[in-house]
Amino acid sequence: MLMDLGPLRDSRPFRNVFIARTVSVFGIGMLMVAVPVQVYDLTGSTVHVGAVSAAEGFALLAGFLWGGVLADRHDRRRLMLYARAAAGLGFALLTVNAFVGSPSLAAVYALAAWDGLATGVSITALLAATPALVGPDKLVAAGALNALTVRLGSMASPALGGLVVSSFGVEWNYAAAAVGTMGTLGLLTSLPELKPSEPEASGNPLVAIGSGLKFVAGHRVVGSLMLLGLLFMVAGGIPVLMPAFASQDLGGGPTTVGLLYAAPACGAVLASVTSGWANTLRAPGRALLAASVGGFVALACLGLTDNAPLAVAVVFGYGFVTSIEEILRYGLIQSHTPDGFLGRVNALWSAQETGGGAIGALGAGALGGYLSPGDAIVAYGAVSAVLALVLALTLTGLRTATLSPSPDTGPSADVSPAADAR
Repeated sequence: MLMDLGPLRDSRPFRNVFIARTVSVFGIGMLMVAVPVQVYDLTGSTVHVGAVSAAEGFALLAGFLWGGVLADRHDRRRLMLYARAAAGLGFALLTVNAFVGSPSLAAVYALAAWDGLATGVSITALLAATPALVGPDKLVAAGALNALTVRLGSMASPALGGLVVSSFGVEWNYAAAAVGTMGTLGLLTSLPELKPSEPEASGNPLVAIGSGLKFVAGHRVVGSLMLLGLLFMVAGGIPVLMPAFASQDLGGGPTTVGLLYAAPACGAVLASVTSGWANTLRAPGRALLAASVGGFVALACLGLTDNAPLAVAVVFGYGFVTSIEEILRYGLIQSHTPDGFLGRVNALWSAQETGGGAIGALGAGALGGYLSPGDAIVAYGAVSAVLALVLALTLTGLRTATLSPSPDTGPSADVSPAADAR
C-alpha cells in the first residue's frame, strides 16, 4: 500500500531531477503569491492583478508547447538546464526590480511572463526525460512521486510565500526563489545525456505540434487518455461554485469554503502516499476508467448533500480517486508514447491540465447563472460520469491497456479512439 520509493532509491539521476522539480514547484508557488501582491501594491487595481496572472498563464502554455517541440529535437538534460537557468535569472531580475525605489510595473509583467515560459519548457523536458531515468517498470511510481510533489507544493508553497512576503517583503520572496532555482543547476548538470532516440526533424514548430496531434489522434491508448482528460477539464471548474455552494446549500461561511478547497488536495496526497499497489495492476486502463467514473459520481453526490462535514468528506474522496486516475494516466501515457513523441505528447497533456481549469471555470460560472450551485454540481458530475462510462464501454484499447505495451506504439488510423468506438 505504501508509496513505491524505488525511483528515488535506485536512480540517482531521477533523484536529482525530483529534488530540482520540488524546488521549482515551491518557487512557482511563491511567485504566485508575490507577483499579485506586488502588482496590487503598485497599482491598487484588481484588473492589473488579473492581467499579470493571465500573462504568466499564457506564457506557461506557450512554454509547454514550445518545450514539447524542443524536447523531441534536442538533449533534454541541456534543455532543463537552460530553462532552469532562465527561470532563476527571471527571479533574480524580479528581486532587483523589487529592491529599487520605484519598481517597474512593466518589468513585473515581462518577467512574470518570462518565468512562465521558462517553467513550461522545463516541465515538459523533465516529463519527457523521466521514462529514460526510471525505466518502464517504475513509471507509475514516478508519477505518484511527481503528483505528491505538486500537491504538497500547491498546498505549502503559497503559505510559505505569504509568510515570507508578510515578514520580509516581496523582494526577499523573489530572492529566495532565485537562490533555490539556481541551486538546482548543480543537480541537473550531473545528469547523463538525454537525447531523444529518434529526434524529430527540425522545421516549423507548428508543423511539429501538428504531427504530435496527429499521433495522439491516431493512437488508441494515448488518444483515449486525452479524450478522458477533456472531461476532467470540465470538472476543473467546480471550485468556482464552492463559495456559493457553501453559503446557499451548506449554510457555511469562509471556513467551510476553505475546507472544501483543501479537502481534494488532502485526498490526493493520501492517494499518492498509499499508491504502492498501483504499479502491480494487471489492467491499469480498466482501473483508470473505473476511478474516473467513480470520481464523477462522487462529484454528483456532492451537489446533493446539505451537510458540511459530509460535503468535505465527499470532496476528500473525490481528490483521492482523481489522484489515482492521474497517477495511472501518467504511467499509461509515458509507457505508450514512443521516445520521439514524448516531448510533444507531454506538452499537450500539460497544456490540457493547465488550461482545463480556466475552461471549466468559464463553463461552471455560466451554468451557475442558470442553476443553483448544488444543481450545477450535480449536472456537472452526472453528465461527466455518463460520458466517462460511455468511454469505458467503447474505448476497448484503453480498457485493455497495460503498462507493458507491444513494441508497435506508432500512430495508425485503424487503432484510433474513433476506431475503438466503431
